[in-house]
Amino acid sequence: MTELVAPAFSKPNQLLSMVDGLELVDLDRTDECCGFGGTFCVAEEAVSSKMGKDRVADHIKHGAEYITSADLSCLMHMEGILHRQKSNVKVVHIAEILNGI
Repeated sequence: MTELVAPAFSKPNQLLSMVDGLELVDLDRTDECCGFGGTFCVAEEAVSSKMGKDRVADHIKHGAEYITSADLSCLMHMEGILHRQKSNVKVVHIAEILNGI
């Protein structure tokens, strides 16, 4: 069974809950940002990096096999962190899941 992480209540979560064979995993901080956005990640590189690492760690802590989002820039940021950590956790855009990957 594939495990994905999504917020406790959201429209994307509601859509994902309708996908057969998909288990949604709750995080400790569903409200926390990955730290990648606009000029923030450039002006506050260290803070952005730490936020992303914290976000990824929350997913890993809960055994997520995949991280999903509707925001491609967030996914790219977290994927870079996962890649540098040599993690097996994958990122996938919500549209890919809803389209049946």
